[in-house]
Amino acid sequence: MPKRRFTVALIGNPNCGKTSLFNQLTGANQRTGNMPGVTVSARFGEREHQGVEIHFVDLPGIYSLSQNRVEERVARDYLHETPPDLVLNVLDAGHLGRHLALTSQLLEQGVPMLLALNMLDEARRNGIQTDLEKLSAHLGVPVLPSDGRRRTYLDALLDALVNQLLHPGEPRTHSIRYDAAIECPIDALVTTGLQRWQAVRLLEADGDVPFACNEVQKRILQDALVEFDDEDEESPGERLVHGRYQWIHDLLQSVEQRQPGQAGIDDRLDRWALNQWLGVPLFFAVIWLMFEVTFTLGQVPADWIDAGFVGLGNGIASLLPDSLLKALLVDGIISGVGGVMVFLPNVVLLFLFMELIEQSGYMARATFLADRLMSRVGLHGKALVPLVMGFGCNVPAIMATRSIEEPRARLITILINPFMSCSARLPVMLLLSGVFFPQHAGTALFGIYVLGVVVAFAVAMILSRSLPTYYDETFLIELPPWRFPTWHSLMLHLWERSRFFLTKAGTVILFGSMLIWLLQTFPREGTSWLEQFGHWLTPLFTPLGFTWHETVALLSGFVAKEVIVSTLGVVYHAAGDNSAQLAQSLSATLDPAAGLALMVFTLLYMPCLATMAVIRREAGGWRWTLASTVVGLVLAWGAAWAAYNLGSLWL
Repeated sequence: MPKRRFTVALIGNPNCGKTSLFNQLTGANQRTGNMPGVTVSARFGEREHQGVEIHFVDLPGIYSLSQNRVEERVARDYLHETPPDLVLNVLDAGHLGRHLALTSQLLEQGVPMLLALNMLDEARRNGIQTDLEKLSAHLGVPVLPSDGRRRTYLDALLDALVNQLLHPGEPRTHSIRYDAAIECPIDALVTTGLQRWQAVRLLEADGDVPFACNEVQKRILQDALVEFDDEDEESPGERLVHGRYQWIHDLLQSVEQRQPGQAGIDDRLDRWALNQWLGVPLFFAVIWLMFEVTFTLGQVPADWIDAGFVGLGNGIASLLPDSLLKALLVDGIISGVGGVMVFLPNVVLLFLFMELIEQSGYMARATFLADRLMSRVGLHGKALVPLVMGFGCNVPAIMATRSIEEPRARLITILINPFMSCSARLPVMLLLSGVFFPQHAGTALFGIYVLGVVVAFAVAMILSRSLPTYYDETFLIELPPWRFPTWHSLMLHLWERSRFFLTKAGTVILFGSMLIWLLQTFPREGTSWLEQFGHWLTPLFTPLGFTWHETVALLSGFVAKEVIVSTLGVVYHAAGDNSAQLAQSLSATLDPAAGLALMVFTLLYMPCLATMAVIRREAGGWRWTLASTVVGLVLAWGAAWAAYNLGSLWL
């Protein structure tokens, strides 16, 4: 019986639209996981087409198979050790000259391959026309149009993939002829038993290759390195790169036509977004607008959800007799989980804005702008993306620091990431800003996020002067074209982020709400365990204006920050998730200065349990995790004390 299940690996440069195409190919049937033996993540998905089951692997975006970056090593080791049935090489049609460098390495290796030319509409807008048939004839592999934002070419691409998988031809290697000086060590290595592509890769990567080399081959490599170094000429790797780009230049002369394009809109947007005086204020204005709209637009559906949970609580209360079960359902589960779920619309809106900023190309420009400022506080320009990701969740944000190679810069980014107010803190901030600053809730929300950034930069500056530098890492970033995100891509990413929030509501928050209710309910006679514990710790928080209710709520946030809202709902007896009742109880117990202090403390104090675990793994031990926790607690108490005392004068 012929094989009906195949593996296809997607590979390409960053910002080529590879992951968007992966989303088109797999739909919702995808997941994220680490590659075997390393911490770099890839995406996996499935699709059935014409009775053939295709397992897709979206490899990390890379520029080359010969560099020493982690992503490059992951991709080349995957291709060598667990070769897929087919490689789908995704290229940006508007930047073929740069993207074909990776393609040339795959061709030299003889990898079974199909090329997908992405962003053809943007290339045409810029006056670039590519003859796909000529390109296919020159390379000896099928070249098809593709579009990660629309389904225009999807069926044809799937048909071509299935045809290539069911009827594979003989793998063809494509040899590039380099200059005579570098061809000599290549020929010498080939005579020792290496294939030509292996000889090229060995010279290009200075010996950092996924296959074993014997002593003779290592000696030839060393002789070549010494010879070129003695002659004060380019290294073997540089000569190979120049030869590769000369081959690409000659190829594009015959397959590509360029005319004056219509990129004026992009240029005008860049003049605003990248302006050294207006760029940063404009970015802050966009972020402020994001929080203002998040609060105002999210209020209406939040009220609907609130009313739904109130109705559910009242309905269960009317059906069940007074009992512990009734109290658990109404005062524990519905009040706790509902108290967090009411903020789901605001969280979704925040995620939506973040996706719009990322997919439109604005985030890459903000990263470029931030590099100069961030370098002054000991951060790398690449740190902006993990820090902004921290507004969603600190766990994947800390994992995203793997793109920073310099150890000190990466460690600093890991340690300051918890100061970014994640979406788990958002329900707390929305609740408190709405209660204590109802007329300026959006601005208060923006201010608390800015405070997190300021504290993070201040801590980074101190750490950068305390930790040793290993080496300077050059900051390179490719600015993608401005584009309108597609509805399909937005909804897919939005669902992935929202599903994480909903999963926590159904697991961690549910369990936390039940535990808090249990501690609040027992013993049946006298002061509850929870209140006793709160009163015991309250002297530490009295200078901040907190009561025992806020004290135990902050302690519960150690598990997950959303549980703070659940705990407040339980201890203030906001039955059936009556958020109005909870707001009234908070405003009656705390003054605005104490409310501000509570927001500041929630922002800065210890990260949640999951974040602590990922800090331990990424930073290499509990030492830095403990340091992060202690520093966060000290900063939180000090900043909250200052906010309370200053707020008492002005609020």
